[in-house]
Amino acid sequence: MEIKRIPLGLIKSNCYFVSGATGALVIDPGFSSQQVVDLLKSAMDKERLILLTHGHFDHIGGTEELRRQTNTDIAIGKDDAVMLARNDYNLSTRFHAKYQPFSADRLLCDGEAFSVGDLLVQVIQSAGHTIGGVCYLVNGVLFSGDTLFMESVGRTDAPLGDAQTLVQSVKKLYSLPDSTVVYPGHGHSTTIGHEKEYNPYVRSDR
Repeated sequence: MEIKRIPLGLIKSNCYFVSGATGALVIDPGFSSQQVVDLLKSAMDKERLILLTHGHFDHIGGTEELRRQTNTDIAIGKDDAVMLARNDYNLSTRFHAKYQPFSADRLLCDGEAFSVGDLLVQVIQSAGHTIGGVCYLVNGVLFSGDTLFMESVGRTDAPLGDAQTLVQSVKKLYSLPDSTVVYPGHGHSTTIGHEKEYNPYVRSDR
Protein backbone atom coordinates (compact mmCIF):
# COMPACT_ATOMS: atom_id res chain seq x y z
CA MET A 1 0.00 0.00 0.00
CA GLU A 2 1.33 3.43 -0.99
CA ILE A 3 0.27 6.63 0.78
CA LYS A 4 0.79 10.13 -0.61
CA ARG A 5 0.11 13.15 1.64
CA ILE A 6 -0.97 16.25 -0.30
CA PRO A 7 -1.42 19.41 1.83
CA LEU A 8 -4.07 21.60 0.21
CA GLY A 9 -5.15 25.23 0.58
CA LEU A 10 -3.93 28.00 2.83
CA ILE A 11 -4.91 25.91 5.87
CA LYS A 12 -2.72 23.04 4.63
CA SER A 13 -5.37 20.39 5.15
CA ASN A 14 -4.00 16.93 4.47
CA CYS A 15 -5.48 15.08 1.54
CA TYR A 16 -4.31 11.49 1.15
CA PHE A 17 -4.06 9.29 -1.92
CA VAL A 18 -3.93 5.65 -0.88
CA SER A 19 -3.13 3.11 -3.56
CA GLY A 20 -3.03 -0.67 -3.47
CA ALA A 21 -2.69 -3.26 -6.20
CA THR A 22 -6.40 -3.20 -7.07
CA GLY A 23 -7.86 -0.36 -5.00
CA ALA A 24 -7.39 3.40 -4.58
CA LEU A 25 -8.76 5.96 -2.12
CA VAL A 26 -8.71 9.72 -1.87
CA ILE A 27 -9.29 10.88 1.71
CA ASP A 28 -10.43 14.47 2.39
CA PRO A 29 -9.95 16.41 -0.87
CA GLY A 30 -10.53 19.73 0.85
CA PHE A 31 -9.63 22.00 -2.04
CA SER A 32 -9.58 21.53 -5.81
CA SER A 33 -6.26 20.08 -6.94
CA GLN A 34 -5.16 18.96 -10.37
CA GLN A 35 -2.56 16.75 -8.70
CA VAL A 36 -5.28 14.84 -6.85
CA VAL A 37 -7.38 14.56 -10.01
CA ASP A 38 -4.41 13.18 -11.94
CA LEU A 39 -3.58 10.68 -9.20
CA LEU A 40 -7.11 9.32 -9.12
CA LYS A 41 -7.31 9.22 -12.91
CA SER A 42 -4.08 7.21 -12.92
CA ALA A 43 -5.97 4.54 -10.96
CA MET A 44 -8.85 4.15 -13.41
CA ASP A 45 -8.12 0.42 -13.65
CA LYS A 46 -8.70 0.00 -9.89
CA GLU A 47 -11.74 0.11 -7.65
CA ARG A 48 -11.91 3.66 -6.27
CA LEU A 49 -13.67 5.67 -3.57
CA ILE A 50 -13.49 9.17 -2.08
CA LEU A 51 -13.67 9.10 1.74
CA LEU A 52 -14.50 12.12 3.92
CA THR A 53 -13.58 12.08 7.60
CA HIS A 54 -15.90 14.98 8.44
CA GLY A 55 -17.82 17.84 6.91
CA HIS A 56 -15.76 21.00 7.43
CA PHE A 57 -15.10 22.99 4.27
CA ASP A 58 -11.32 22.55 4.37
CA HIS A 59 -11.79 18.78 4.08
CA ILE A 60 -14.64 18.64 1.56
CA GLY A 61 -14.24 21.70 -0.67
CA GLY A 62 -12.71 19.91 -3.67
CA THR A 63 -14.81 16.76 -3.41
CA GLU A 64 -17.62 17.46 -5.85
CA GLU A 65 -15.20 18.60 -8.57
CA LEU A 66 -13.10 15.48 -8.04
CA ARG A 67 -16.19 13.28 -8.37
CA ARG A 68 -17.22 15.10 -11.54
CA GLN A 69 -13.81 14.69 -13.19
CA THR A 70 -13.20 11.08 -12.18
CA ASN A 71 -16.71 9.58 -11.79
CA THR A 72 -15.79 8.32 -8.30
CA ASP A 73 -18.33 7.86 -5.49
CA ILE A 74 -18.15 9.83 -2.25
CA ALA A 75 -18.63 8.36 1.25
CA ILE A 76 -19.00 10.10 4.63
CA GLY A 77 -20.16 9.15 8.13
CA LYS A 78 -23.97 9.23 8.14
CA ASP A 79 -24.24 11.74 11.00
CA ASP A 80 -22.02 14.27 9.25
CA ALA A 81 -23.94 14.18 5.96
CA VAL A 82 -25.93 17.25 7.07
CA MET A 83 -22.73 19.30 6.98
CA LEU A 84 -22.37 18.83 3.23
CA ALA A 85 -25.58 20.81 2.77
CA ARG A 86 -25.27 23.44 5.53
CA ASN A 87 -22.69 26.17 4.94
CA ASP A 88 -23.10 27.39 8.52
CA TYR A 89 -22.22 23.94 9.83
CA ASN A 90 -19.29 23.30 7.47
CA LEU A 91 -17.81 26.73 8.32
CA SER A 92 -17.55 27.93 4.72
CA THR A 93 -19.73 30.91 5.63
CA ARG A 94 -17.58 31.85 8.64
CA PHE A 95 -14.36 31.71 6.61
CA HIS A 96 -15.88 33.25 3.45
CA ALA A 97 -14.90 30.17 1.46
CA LYS A 98 -16.45 29.41 -1.91
CA TYR A 99 -18.52 26.26 -1.47
CA GLN A 100 -21.43 24.66 -3.32
CA PRO A 101 -23.43 22.08 -1.32
CA PHE A 102 -23.46 18.48 -2.57
CA SER A 103 -24.48 15.06 -1.29
CA ALA A 104 -22.55 11.84 -0.74
CA ASP A 105 -23.20 8.56 -2.55
CA ARG A 106 -22.65 6.42 0.54
CA LEU A 107 -23.38 7.05 4.22
CA LEU A 108 -21.21 5.01 6.58
CA CYS A 109 -21.90 3.63 10.07
CA ASP A 110 -19.62 3.04 13.04
CA GLY A 111 -17.95 -0.36 12.81
CA GLU A 112 -18.75 -0.83 9.14
CA ALA A 113 -16.06 -2.66 7.18
CA PHE A 114 -15.71 -3.01 3.43
CA SER A 115 -13.10 -3.50 0.74
CA VAL A 116 -12.07 -1.17 -2.06
CA GLY A 117 -10.07 -3.55 -4.17
CA ASP A 118 -7.32 -4.88 -1.91
CA LEU A 119 -7.79 -2.05 0.61
CA LEU A 120 -9.77 -3.06 3.70
CA VAL A 121 -11.54 -0.07 5.27
CA GLN A 122 -12.96 -0.02 8.79
CA VAL A 123 -15.11 2.92 9.89
CA ILE A 124 -14.56 4.24 13.43
CA GLN A 125 -17.01 6.91 14.53
CA SER A 126 -15.12 9.70 16.28
CA ALA A 127 -17.58 12.49 16.98
CA GLY A 128 -16.66 15.56 18.98
CA HIS A 129 -14.87 17.76 16.48
CA THR A 130 -18.11 17.46 14.50
CA ILE A 131 -21.36 15.67 15.25
CA GLY A 132 -20.54 12.59 13.19
CA GLY A 133 -16.90 12.59 12.17
CA VAL A 134 -15.26 9.26 11.46
CA CYS A 135 -11.76 7.85 11.21
CA TYR A 136 -10.74 5.21 8.69
CA LEU A 137 -8.53 2.26 9.48
CA VAL A 138 -7.13 1.17 6.11
CA ASN A 139 -5.04 -2.01 6.09
CA GLY A 140 -4.09 -1.26 9.69
CA VAL A 141 -3.21 2.42 9.15
CA LEU A 142 -5.42 5.10 10.75
CA PHE A 143 -6.59 8.25 8.96
CA SER A 144 -7.86 10.36 11.85
CA GLY A 145 -9.17 13.53 10.20
CA ASP A 146 -9.36 16.31 12.79
CA THR A 147 -10.00 13.98 15.73
CA LEU A 148 -6.39 13.25 16.66
CA PHE A 149 -3.20 15.10 15.69
CA MET A 150 0.40 14.72 16.75
CA GLU A 151 0.27 15.72 20.42
CA SER A 152 -3.03 17.54 19.91
CA VAL A 153 -6.72 17.04 19.18
CA GLY A 154 -9.38 18.77 17.10
CA ARG A 155 -11.09 21.92 18.32
CA THR A 156 -14.67 21.66 19.53
CA ASP A 157 -15.90 25.27 19.50
CA ALA A 158 -17.50 25.08 16.04
CA PRO A 159 -21.20 24.25 15.52
CA LEU A 160 -22.04 20.65 16.53
CA GLY A 161 -18.71 20.16 18.32
CA ASP A 162 -18.50 18.74 21.86
CA ALA A 163 -15.35 18.48 23.96
CA GLN A 164 -16.39 15.58 26.21
CA THR A 165 -17.47 13.53 23.19
CA LEU A 166 -14.13 14.20 21.50
CA VAL A 167 -12.21 12.95 24.54
CA GLN A 168 -14.19 9.70 24.47
CA SER A 169 -13.55 9.34 20.74
CA VAL A 170 -9.80 9.75 21.19
CA LYS A 171 -9.81 7.21 24.01
CA LYS A 172 -11.55 4.79 21.66
CA LEU A 173 -8.70 5.27 19.18
CA TYR A 174 -6.24 4.54 22.00
CA SER A 175 -7.58 0.97 22.04
CA LEU A 176 -5.79 0.36 18.75
CA PRO A 177 -2.31 -1.21 18.88
CA ASP A 178 0.42 1.21 19.96
CA SER A 179 2.24 0.58 16.67
CA THR A 180 -0.71 1.91 14.60
CA VAL A 181 0.49 4.74 12.37
CA VAL A 182 -1.83 7.78 12.41
CA TYR A 183 -2.21 10.13 9.44
CA PRO A 184 -4.10 13.23 10.68
CA GLY A 185 -6.06 15.94 8.88
CA HIS A 186 -3.32 18.52 9.53
CA GLY A 187 0.36 18.17 10.30
CA HIS A 188 2.60 15.15 10.38
CA SER A 189 1.99 11.48 11.12
CA THR A 190 2.30 9.93 14.55
CA THR A 191 1.46 6.64 16.26
CA ILE A 192 -1.16 5.60 18.78
CA GLY A 193 1.58 4.70 21.26
CA HIS A 194 3.19 8.13 20.97
CA GLU A 195 -0.13 9.90 21.56
CA LYS A 196 -1.02 7.75 24.56
CA GLU A 197 2.26 8.81 26.16
CA TYR A 198 2.71 12.41 25.01
CA ASN A 199 -0.66 13.90 24.02
CA PRO A 200 -1.42 16.53 26.73
CA TYR A 201 -5.11 16.83 25.84
CA VAL A 202 -6.22 13.21 26.26
CA ARG A 203 -4.28 10.94 28.60
CA SER A 204 -4.81 7.21 28.26
CA ASP A 205 -4.59 6.74 32.04
CA ARG A 206 -7.41 9.16 32.95
